[in-house]
Amino acid sequence: MKLKTLKKDEQKVDSHHEDVNVKKLLKMRGKKKNRIYGKRIDSKTEKGRYIKSKLPKDTSGDIAIDATLRAAALSSNGKIRVKGEDLRHKIRKHGAKASIVMVVDISGSMFSDRKANRLKGIINNVIEDANRHQDRISVVGFKGEEAEIIIPTTRRATSFREQVDNIQVGGTTPLAAGMKKGLEILKKEKLRAEFIPLLLILSDGMPNVGMEGGPMKDALDIAEKIKEKDIHTVVINFEKSVRYGHEVNMELALTSGGRYYDLEELKNPGGVISKILDYEREKI
Repeated sequence: MKLKTLKKDEQKVDSHHEDVNVKKLLKMRGKKKNRIYGKRIDSKTEKGRYIKSKLPKDTSGDIAIDATLRAAALSSNGKIRVKGEDLRHKIRKHGAKASIVMVVDISGSMFSDRKANRLKGIINNVIEDANRHQDRISVVGFKGEEAEIIIPTTRRATSFREQVDNIQVGGTTPLAAGMKKGLEILKKEKLRAEFIPLLLILSDGMPNVGMEGGPMKDALDIAEKIKEKDIHTVVINFEKSVRYGHEVNMELALTSGGRYYDLEELKNPGGVISKILDYEREKI
């Protein structure tokens, strides 16, 4: 399915207005998906509301005392004795939350000091937003020849402030390596089937280091794999860049089946990130 590129008159954004309309920052929409976020899903842990019981697959687990005793009573004559076949486990449900992987360009492809400050502001805003919504989050930075995990997957990202403060910007731009690392994390999250994978890519669209076939080809190859895994993807440009950068970011969004936001005209892009995430939660 082809993605819709918005008309020019829909793309104008008043960068000085405090109440920014997120829809006007959205330049490309991905395919429509059935909304899951917030709906009740089966819990894989002992957290969540106890809904009903089930026969256990093994002896470990969250035992449903009430259902177990009922089963034991049915098979007992007088005095209740719980046997192995009487055991029942709890089925719990909780509201579906997101597992956000934020892949960020920490290379030196843009003015380093200015970029570092804007980048840290954006990351801190995402951390605060994820904490407020009880989402999981991890942060992957890419520069030089590879990608590094700045914040491992957690629901307590506020405890990693020091790692964000210590981010050093500089070097070349291995976009594909960052996307690959983000995909690896979300593939594991998808297997857990408890959190909704959300890939957030922040880049100026100027990759200059590849892994095998070249910077751009490698990035698009990873984007195709992201689409195959049906991972909700959002590409964001938060700095002024040459036209080529815009085209690359839009092509990444198109290839991954994702969405593209352009924040380059905003003085404070970090301030609108929470609005974008809230808007995206309505789409996943």
